[in-house]
Amino acid sequence: MPSEILVTPKITPDLDGVSCAVAYAHLLGDTAQGILTGNPQSEVQYFITQHGIAVPTRPDDLNGPWTKFVLVDASSMKGMPKIVKAEQVIEIIDHREASPETEFPHAKIQNNPIGAAATIVVERFIQAGKMPAPDHAKLLYGAIFHNTLDLLASNTDPRDKAAIRFLEANYDLNHQMVADMFTYSTTAILADVRKALVEDYKTFSPYVFCQLIIWGGDLKFHEEEIRITLQELEQKSSSQWSILSTVDLEKRKNIFWAESPKAQAVLEQTLGVKFDGNWATLSPVLLRKQIYPQIAAVLKSPQG
Repeated sequence: MPSEILVTPKITPDLDGVSCAVAYAHLLGDTAQGILTGNPQSEVQYFITQHGIAVPTRPDDLNGPWTKFVLVDASSMKGMPKIVKAEQVIEIIDHREASPETEFPHAKIQNNPIGAAATIVVERFIQAGKMPAPDHAKLLYGAIFHNTLDLLASNTDPRDKAAIRFLEANYDLNHQMVADMFTYSTTAILADVRKALVEDYKTFSPYVFCQLIIWGGDLKFHEEEIRITLQELEQKSSSQWSILSTVDLEKRKNIFWAESPKAQAVLEQTLGVKFDGNWATLSPVLLRKQIYPQIAAVLKSPQG
């Protein structure tokens, strides 16, 4: 039976999007394919290189037989592969503040404010009385830890922890794999900070917002590389200013870099941080998806 459903996250997905795409396509059966576009991020490369897990990746000019689309770890058309058509999206699985019903009137939507979309996919398997493939279980397990910042993020939900317990109880999984994943990802990021920023950046008019997740290491040694790369991304996206949020899991804090006085003022007003030069810190940690709605509210205010 030919595949008619494409299950996909955004281009250049993180581990949450990757794990959801391949695992949920497997749950849907032979009529579905989970395929990724762009270059999966460093935490995904850990599972590819260290665990030999095949991740189906194709360029963004992919064509296929699909007439229906399922979006995972995504709630809008922004950043989606070119082949996706909003009117043909039949389902959305996500976990962020958004209103996908405005773009996708024909889609069944589950959008819960929890730590990871991967948690929802694990719950779907449990509800169906089925088990993820062992490789997919590893990806889902890593995704929940990665998206909840090793369970430190304020959006971590009891459902995320329940999904972790289910995977640990049914597969040979433990936290050592998570530590290895973060260490591998950090090494890759620090080896080429520019590449990490270019592959991660997102545009929220009028600014660029990059997020890196590391375990230790000091990005202050890479400040000039950060400055030059963010300036390039501003020009590429016609943005006025930019922000880098580095989530350091070893130090248990966000480390922000922003050079523009406007960016610094917005972060100070939004999060209450104080800049020393171009750097500021925040604890407890927040993810980009939690920060940008607060920035949007500030920018819309009369003082913004």
